[in-house]
Amino acid sequence: MISTLIAIVVLVVTLLAAVALMRSVDTSNTIAGSLTFRQGVVQEAERAYVDAIQNINFGEPTSDSDLATSGYYAEPQTATARPDGDIPNVLVNGTTGNIGTVPSLGNNDNTVTYVVERLCPAGGAASPTTCVVPGASILGGSVSNQSKDNGPPFVSGAYAAFRLTVKVTGSKGTTGYVQTILR
Repeated sequence: MISTLIAIVVLVVTLLAAVALMRSVDTSNTIAGSLTFRQGVVQEAERAYVDAIQNINFGEPTSDSDLATSGYYAEPQTATARPDGDIPNVLVNGTTGNIGTVPSLGNNDNTVTYVVERLCPAGGAASPTTCVVPGASILGGSVSNQSKDNGPPFVSGAYAAFRLTVKVTGSKGTTGYVQTILR
């Protein structure tokens, strides 16, 4: 009788250990899937970066006005404050015709869209006193500090920085965002 009771206790403990192991494996698989998706989002964001560089002329003066059909805006767009950063509403809402779209590779289910915003308060010529200008001093920038950067020299106006925000929508409703500064 006592040996039967001990056997039942051992079976219950073994069963609890097996259930805990199964839950641990499920959690590990979920984490691995999330990390894989995150890595895929970064790779897709690189494709969006290349597409934006090829389709949008970032030189002055053509960057002074919006080119919404390509996903380019001469000033920052209204954004939704989110825990992962301020994402432009036009990208969150996926307004067709107002965002850039990267052609599909055909071997994945991801949809890649992006928005490029010039970091100036308004359209028109960029000004080193109001725009975010790479390499410029706090007092406004000069020819010498602009020409040291990889960008064009400070000639007829400031060359503002640009913010690229990429949205990757994957299978099962997953969505990831990546932001970077261009120039």
